Amino acid sequence: MESFGNVFYKPAEPQSWNGRNDGDLSEFQRWHQIVEFINLDKEVPALEFHHVFLGFCCDEGVKRNQGRVGAKDAPNTMRKILAGLPNHLPPLRVIADAGDVICISDDMEAAQNELSKRVLQILERGGLPIVLGGGHEVTYAHFNGLKTFSNAKKIAVINLDAHLDLRMLKDNQGTSGTGFYQIFEDAKNGGYEVEYLAIGVQDISNTKALFNYASDHGVDIIKANEINSLNLDRIIKQIREFSAKVDHIYVTVDMDFFASSFAPGVSSPAFNGVVPDSIFMSLFETILMLPELRSIDFAEINPLFDIDNRTTKLASDLIFRLVNNTR
Repeated sequence: MESFGNVFYKPAEPQSWNGRNDGDLSEFQRWHQIVEFINLDKEVPALEFHHVFLGFCCDEGVKRNQGRVGAKDAPNTMRKILAGLPNHLPPLRVIADAGDVICISDDMEAAQNELSKRVLQILERGGLPIVLGGGHEVTYAHFNGLKTFSNAKKIAVINLDAHLDLRMLKDNQGTSGTGFYQIFEDAKNGGYEVEYLAIGVQDISNTKALFNYASDHGVDIIKANEINSLNLDRIIKQIREFSAKVDHIYVTVDMDFFASSFAPGVSSPAFNGVVPDSIFMSLFETILMLPELRSIDFAEINPLFDIDNRTTKLASDLIFRLVNNTR
């Protein structure tokens, strides 16, 4: 296997996973006792049935976008919470940690290229990548890894986010808000199609120009104020019909999708975001059950502003649901 080893990648470290030990039998174990560790610079084993964590220690895109920096510290903060989760894994299901991709200085583009390569490695070996943290510049990188893996197959992205992230490049540089613009421009230049479903979008968080661009490019939008019990069945149907049009789906969860009382530790808090109640969980579990789901990330978690680890714990709950679903 070709090695991509360089300063932008750090293999998994067991010392990052610690927690209480209630016993060694499976029914007593916690994730720090069962997680496996992977070095992507060495021969990677078959990863069928593996959910593989990969940190993205980068928030240069947030800085360029004039947001609150700190998301680069999310991966290790998340591991501290994930380590203590109880073992409810279905038979054959495995969780593994593949380490971190790191942004050196302000070279976001090199970090994005590295992340794309590492996501590709995990997919090629049959694993489901779960990228932890970083600013939402993770989207462009993560998508490119799946695009390379998928080759000519049709790809869709489901973005849970208050923002459309369709801003144009500034000074020919990407930011945390340009990911989907870059994806669409690449698709246009490369002669392929991308489907995009944005869930949780808010008028107050996006200019009219962004909505116009979304309309011109066929973006499906479910606004935050539509997410309620009256619309639940319709939205679930819309998600399933959207997924049926494509071969592979990448899901990205920007934690500013949620109301700031539940997710205060983000780069751009949304005071009136979505509440993670039973209605949302029905939507989220619908997404998790989609057979086309190939990869997922949790972006914009900023530990510097997190109160009582609320944001990290919410993301960990979503990850817990992900790895324990039996799709």
